[in-house]
Amino acid sequence: MEKKDDKDSKKYFEYYMAERENEYRSRYQHEKSWNALQAKIWKRKVLRVGLYAVTASAACLLLALGTSHIFSLYNNTQQKDAVVAAAVSFPETGSRKAILTLEDGEQVDLSARNGDIAQTSSAVIRNEANQALTYRQVQDAVSAPKENTLTVPRGGEYQLVLADGTHVWMNAESELRYPTSFSGKHREVYLEGEAFFEVAKDPDHTFIVHTARHSVEALGTSFNVSAYAHYKVYTTLAEGKVRVATPAASVVLTPDHQAVIGEEDDGIAVQEVDASLFTSWTKGNYEFRNTPLEDIAAQLSRWYDVDIRFEDDALKHKRFAGVIFRQEELSFAIEVIEQVSDVRFVRKDGKIYIEERGK
Repeated sequence: MEKKDDKDSKKYFEYYMAERENEYRSRYQHEKSWNALQAKIWKRKVLRVGLYAVTASAACLLLALGTSHIFSLYNNTQQKDAVVAAAVSFPETGSRKAILTLEDGEQVDLSARNGDIAQTSSAVIRNEANQALTYRQVQDAVSAPKENTLTVPRGGEYQLVLADGTHVWMNAESELRYPTSFSGKHREVYLEGEAFFEVAKDPDHTFIVHTARHSVEALGTSFNVSAYAHYKVYTTLAEGKVRVATPAASVVLTPDHQAVIGEEDDGIAVQEVDASLFTSWTKGNYEFRNTPLEDIAAQLSRWYDVDIRFEDDALKHKRFAGVIFRQEELSFAIEVIEQVSDVRFVRKDGKIYIEERGK
């Protein structure tokens, strides 16, 4: 039965690739093609389709099945060898992991400890089966809340439920400081890196996210903040309304709009976006549209805890559209990017370099 399924998958894959190649070579309209591509993504994700990518410039589509089936899709021995070599060279995977630092400085590895973590005078702290860290506020707290810090290293991700019920998804290489419970007029947290917030509604207590360069103020809404050092700062609104402020400017965002703060100044530019593209990472996917390879490489570096560099800065500006599934190994993402572009990934001295093919 399994062999029959593999044969059927192979025939379908070959037919699909031939049809799509003819279609895209004869006519390519960016928006129409993207919409069709999005529909294919979601349909095939249910069937465990692994990963695809397409360059916006070349207009080529590569649909690849999950790693468990990839070898059955290649007849050519040379192609098989290339895939095997990539898997050997780039076996990294991401995982759910984080370090909780309590108010007394004690550090707790959440990947190794489940159940009740601590109980303070203001909250009960519990780690749920390596999935989410939760805080339950004590009703009659007798002392001021303490400050905790959740640190997600490169190669990790984690979820957090704050004492007010706000749900936070934290991306790799990120840190959030927050009180064990909330008191006073504002609910304030401090972020380095990237996190997605679903803020619990409380009209009487504004929720504020502070970063090194700006603040985001909300009452009850969903938004993503990306504030990594040495990169532009992005605040993307999925639902509700937020105010984004820097020392030099302030704007109010509505859904599917994004505030961008440049690396050199505190000005704020607002642009209309598809917010789902910037929040897809919370579901284990990284969707990108007309995105520079530099940004894709940065995300891969964080997700898989690797150091990716460019041999030629000009390669940073190549643009791609597609989706990467975090559950797959790094080798799978690299193989697809290489198949639809003229770049290759090479591991040298513990680092990964992107270089132009043929050099």
